Amino acid sequence: MPMPFDEERFSRWLAYVLRHNPDRYGLVLDRHGFTDLEPFLLIAVRRSPELTEERLRELIAGPLSQRFELAGNRLRARYGHSVPVEPAGEPVIPPDFLYHGTEPGRADAILREGLKPVERRMLHLSDTLEEALAVARRKTDQPRIVRVLAKEAHARGISFYHEGRVYLTAQIPPELLTLEARAPDQPWDSASESTPPQAP
Repeated sequence: MPMPFDEERFSRWLAYVLRHNPDRYGLVLDRHGFTDLEPFLLIAVRRSPELTEERLRELIAGPLSQRFELAGNRLRARYGHSVPVEPAGEPVIPPDFLYHGTEPGRADAILREGLKPVERRMLHLSDTLEEALAVARRKTDQPRIVRVLAKEAHARGISFYHEGRVYLTAQIPPELLTLEARAPDQPWDSASESTPPQAP
């Protein structure tokens, strides 16, 4: 009896292939990370025989739309690459503030040295405190949130790109960063001008 299709497991594999290791599967990415759909499907169906092109298009148009894009017969990951790709589309004007969630041990270094990509090609920033907290809580139960003066960074010539829920940029210097929050069980920093996130 065939195994049921596991969307979560497939999405993790899809991210691995398109963000980090297309060479392993003989796939070629263009400068923006797109690959041809037909050779990708041949590989994907061998791994998950129950997958069809129609099912893949439904997934990309639905639950995976924030992380992946299917344009005609070209497929790409929107962000998260460790392989060398360039952002697609034109730079955008960011909101006044963006946010980066991190672990307690990294907050001081970030404020001292600035924000830079670690294992990715681009820096990922969230447009809400809640989203930054959710990202940080994947790694720590005591997240720190760094606020980015994004509009000021843009005025200085730093480029931003918008992909799904994520803003991408190359780096942010330390003078455009402030510590927004402490551990979630502590009060929000009284020096912060922004309000704490509302309870769900």
